[in-house]
Amino acid sequence: MSVDERRERFKSGTALPVDRHQIIRERLQQDGRVLAAELAQEFAVSEDSIRRDLREMAANGECQRVYGGAIAMSATGKPIKERNAENLARKERLARSAVRLIQGGQFVFLDAGSTNLAIAQLLPEDIGLTVATNAPAIAAALVGREDLRVIMIGGTLDHQTGGTLGASALLDVQQMRPDLCFLGICAISAESGLGGGHIEDVAFKRQLVASSGAIVAVATNEKLGTGAPFLIAPLTEVTHLVIEHDADAQILVRLAESGTSLADAGINVLRAE
Repeated sequence: MSVDERRERFKSGTALPVDRHQIIRERLQQDGRVLAAELAQEFAVSEDSIRRDLREMAANGECQRVYGGAIAMSATGKPIKERNAENLARKERLARSAVRLIQGGQFVFLDAGSTNLAIAQLLPEDIGLTVATNAPAIAAALVGREDLRVIMIGGTLDHQTGGTLGASALLDVQQMRPDLCFLGICAISAESGLGGGHIEDVAFKRQLVASSGAIVAVATNEKLGTGAPFLIAPLTEVTHLVIEHDADAQILVRLAESGTSLADAGINVLRAE
């Protein structure tokens, strides 16, 4: 069925749920979110019908329901080996901005993640850091850096996230107090906070948030304004948010839609060059 035919169905109130679902998918892909009231008016159906649509789509993992509507789900299925090879230039630009937050002599935690690997590769020389990580790839990138003290977190290696997880990893982090933690995230939104797609990885990240003095979230554009299956922490736990230079201004407004700006909420926002 063509787009014009679907629109005619909407105007007449005869659109089928499958038609509505397809349009909702397209809106989520384009805008990152939908509002139930607006969809109900456009489709000439009740808000209850739209909420039922969104519940079905959320159950299928196509969106995450939030107050008033739904937001897109972040893509969390790719293993770390693939992610490490994607968008290298974008991640390097983010990393160059992120490393400016680091001061000499700090204890820094680099959580598993492809952007955090780029940060590790750009750590300034002779800065005298202690760096802890649960990612073998990050530790390997720091081999030979005699100006750094590197601590490798133990545990069971998860090939999807690229980090060590489990009881041993949690115990190690519980005994640490990093000054600055670069947290790996799959999604970030005002409604759903920081999100992850792997429940054991999320448990590890929650402990990182609890143990660290300051939290840095570095997010590529596709993670902004999206949700993920599991909550890591509310947005208010973020100290610094590093985003791409062309991040959508409307998404940033929605990140602070509770009525205060991100700056008023105590979040320092840095744009990559």
